[in-house]
Amino acid sequence: MGLLDFLTGKGKKAPASGAPQQPAEAPPKAEEQPAAEGPVTAETFYVVKEGDTLWKIAEAHYGAGARYMEIFEANRPMLSDPDMIHPGQRLRIPAASGGASASGEWKPPSEIAGK
Repeated sequence: MGLLDFLTGKGKKAPASGAPQQPAEAPPKAEEQPAAEGPVTAETFYVVKEGDTLWKIAEAHYGAGARYMEIFEANRPMLSDPDMIHPGQRLRIPAASGGASASGEWKPPSEIAGK
């Protein structure tokens, strides 16, 4: 079993015959649901679906696809190329960082704001 199989859940060993059975597929947890519109305030997780790109995921979570590298960097070494994500991968979506205000408008650092 390779790392990708482990991370995507493929290649799981069958439970022991006396072990309690779990449902075949549990409903996704709230933190694995696609984000609602608006900025991310806490770290969440997202399960990649067919047709997803890091750009689309960043757009959905941050409101700006250009922030896809934040997601890519947060998921190294699982991801080695931002263009190579696969359905079933569980990605960490870091909290929105400073750089844009709550309204989405850029503001200069306080050191130079009054100059």
